[in-house]
This record gives sequence, structure tokens and C-alpha cells, in this order.
Amino acid sequence: MEATTEMIKFEEVSSTLMLAEPVLIKNRNLFTQANSKARSLLDTIEAEGMSDEIDEEVNKWQVNAKKALQINYDRRTPITQILTKISSEFTSLENPLNPQKADSIFNKLQAHRNTWATAKEKERKAKEAEILRKQNVEKERISLRVEAEKTIREAYNKKLYAFKAYISKLVNEATLDTFKEVTTKLNDVKIDYPRDAFEKLECPLFSTYLSSEEVRAIAEDVNRKLYLELSANFRENMEVDKQQAIDQLPSKKNELERIAKASAKEAEQLRMEAEKRKQLEADKLKIEQEDQAKKDTAKLESEKSMGEAQNLFNAHFEMAEVATAAKKVKKSYVIEVSDVAGLGAIFMFYFEKVGITLDVETFSKKSLNQMKKEVEKIANTTSEMIEHPSVKYVEDIKAVIAK
Repeated sequence: MEATTEMIKFEEVSSTLMLAEPVLIKNRNLFTQANSKARSLLDTIEAEGMSDEIDEEVNKWQVNAKKALQINYDRRTPITQILTKISSEFTSLENPLNPQKADSIFNKLQAHRNTWATAKEKERKAKEAEILRKQNVEKERISLRVEAEKTIREAYNKKLYAFKAYISKLVNEATLDTFKEVTTKLNDVKIDYPRDAFEKLECPLFSTYLSSEEVRAIAEDVNRKLYLELSANFRENMEVDKQQAIDQLPSKKNELERIAKASAKEAEQLRMEAEKRKQLEADKLKIEQEDQAKKDTAKLESEKSMGEAQNLFNAHFEMAEVATAAKKVKKSYVIEVSDVAGLGAIFMFYFEKVGITLDVETFSKKSLNQMKKEVEKIANTTSEMIEHPSVKYVEDIKAVIAK
């Protein structure tokens, strides 16, 4: 919208406005006379009612009123026209800057800002989505590493205590006939955990975000690192248990020989004592295995919590950076309706939330467009929305004017 190019001749304005006062006085006098006569007629009608004579008088007054109106109009037109022209001159300079005018330069520029703000908001959301994706990936990576280590440690502990139980069983179940064989077996027990056997410890992992290749790489990496720790642990335990078992062999042989020479009653007593020691050793091994499992679980849960806390902190830091760099925008919802069923949904929603509280006259004056605006306002203030396939809430983004 452009300002008018024709300049107002202010000497013409001055001379025209000089007539304003006498014209206003004449028009006011004419109005006063007409109004006085009209009031007199109304008073008569309200007091006496209508009659043919009164009707004739009113008709005469109406004819004269139309003439008076035209006289007033003709006398004031040159003055009001120049005032309108002056007003138009000012508004033509204001309208291009007026945000309330849809076609103003202000709004054309604002439209470009809104488009840019929408693009930037889309970019911001994409960055946030990527940060959340990375956070979820890292969270899963942490979880899978912990799960892999937990699974391998559990499998290892079962193997370790199975070997411990095997050595204990060799000694406790030895007889005079098998003593030499047991001694040979104990001496032949390997105290090193074979690498190939450790790699065969099962470690099933299931992922949502990571590829099968990366999941396999995690399992292999955890297995490789744990082997250094657990193979040393295995050797240390087996070395001690093997030597203790070998050291027990002389006393075990003496016990077996005493049982062989003892009376039936004494032999039974010795066997019961041996069985009791066997059960105590089995119970001890079970308790040690359970305690080790608890220690491993506590350690892994602590590591997992620390890893997830760091991951969450990193994500929050990145989110804060994105939010700081984002353009300042005003976001609101605008409803798009695809068919008349959507209009019906808007009517019902409005009625339930607002219309039911209104009186009949007020509600009957509401148009569907007014209802739609009210429903949009509800969405923007309370987040309550219509759930209907024909009603779509579209985010409307506008750039904020920073002062």
C-alpha cells in the first residue's frame, strides 16, 4: 500500500474549515427544530394514541425530515470531504506500517520472518530429535555392555563353581578303589581357563537402535576385556582349590582306611560325618556363588547408573545449546478441517467445553468459525484437543518482535 501522491492544498483546507462553525450552527438549529417537532408528536401519540390527523402530521414531518437531512448533508459535505481527505492522507502513511492491516508492508515482512522462523523451528526440532536419538543409542549401548558383562560373569561364575564343586566331589566321593584314579585326576586338573572356551560363553543381546554388527562387536569387546580379569580370577581360585584338595588326600585316605577296618556302627558314623562335611562344603560354595553374583550385580548397576547419568547430562547440555541458538518464536495451534464431519466434531467439542455454560441467546449467535477459534484457544491454553480423523491441529509459528 502506497501513500497518496496528490498533496493537499492547505489554503483550500483553511478556507473550507472557516465555514465549519456557521454550517454546524445552521445544521444544529435545523436538527433542533426537527427534533422538537418530533418529540411533540411522540408525546401526543403516547398520550392520545394514533389518529388520521396525527398520522398526517407525522407524514408531513417525515417529508420535511428528509429535506432537512439533505440540506444538512449538502451544507456539510465540502467540509467532511476535506476532513476525510486529510484523514486519508494520514492513514495512507500509517497503513503500510500497521500490523493490523493484512496487506501492509509490515505484515509482508512478518510473513517472511514467520516462514524463516518455521524453517528454523523445524531445524531445531530435527537437532533435538537427533540428540534424543543419539541419547537413546548411547543409553542402549551402555545397557548392552552392562547386560553382556552381566551375562558373561553369570556364565563364568557357574563354570567356576562347577569346577570347584567337581574338585570337592572328587575328594568327598573317593573310595579306596578309586583313590589312585582320583589322585591322578586332581593332579591333571587344569587351572587355566582356555580362551576358546571363554569365547563360547553365551551372550544373547537384543537391540532397538544398534545394528547387529555393532551388537556383536560389543559382545566381543566385553568378552575380550573380561577374559583378562576372569581368567586370572579362575587361575587364582583353581590353584587354591586344587592344592587344598591335594592336601586333603592323605587325611581322606586315612578316613577311608578307618571306615574299612571299623565296625558297621562306627563305619556308618564315619560315613555320616563325611556326608555332613560334603554338604557343608556344597552349601559354602553355593553361598560364595550367590555372594559373588550380588557383588557383580551391584558393581554393574553402579557403572550403568554412572554411564546413564553422564549420557543424560551430555544430552541436556546439547539441548541447552540448541535452545540458546534457537530463534524466539510464538507457537500456537490452528485447526484444519477436511470435511463436514470435522465441523460436527468442533461443534460437539465446543458445546461440551463452552456452549453448555452459555444462555440460549448467546450460544445461538455463535458461528462455526467463532467456535473453531474458541477450540483453538482451548488447545493453546490447556492442550485439550479434538480426536477426530477430520480435524487436524497444525502448529502455527510466528517470529517474535524483540524489543
